[in-house]
Parts: sequence; C-alpha cells; structure tokens
Amino acid sequence: MKPYRLHIFICQGKRCDARGSEEVLDEFKARIKGKFEDVRVSRTGCVKACKETETEGEYSPVVVVYPRGVWYRNVAKGDVREIVERHVRGGEVVERLLHFDANFL
Repeated sequence: MKPYRLHIFICQGKRCDARGSEEVLDEFKARIKGKFEDVRVSRTGCVKACKETETEGEYSPVVVVYPRGVWYRNVAKGDVREIVERHVRGGEVVERLLHFDANFL
C-alpha cells in the first residue's frame, strides 16, 4: 500500500447516514478521485461525535481528516468543495465546520 498525505473518513453511523453522509462520501470521492493521488477517502462506522451533545445527531455528518486529526461536523454535500479546496489543496482548516483539531492539544 502506498502512503497517503491525507486520509479522509466519512462517518456512516445511523445518525450521520440519516443526515446525508452517503451523499457527502460520494461527493468527496468524486472531487478527490483522479485529482489527488495522495489522498484516500474511506467510509467508517460511527465515530461517536453525535453522542457529545444533548441532542443525538446534532453534529452529524462528521468527517475526520488524518494524519492531523481534524474533525468536521455538520458537513453537507455542499461543504465538500470548500473542504477539498481549502483543506486538501491548501492545507487550511475550514473553521466554520471545525469540531476538533488534534494539532492543538
């Protein structure tokens, strides 16, 4: 397996799925494939961010970008372009969607 610069995980847990995470996954794949050979996009099971609020699912869908450990919340299909352009291409965290950044521990 070749090394990747970034690995993007899109939560497919039941709460994220109910709020469109499959569309988010498909949009990431469409925007990454063939354009960024050093970036991998994967589906993942529940990452439990939805359990961090009083209203379960409030942060859904969740996207996690490694190796830095940036967690985005409430990501919609329409947000994917911005994440790809600013974070994947430019290395800049999209603050308005930021849930957690492990780089600042």
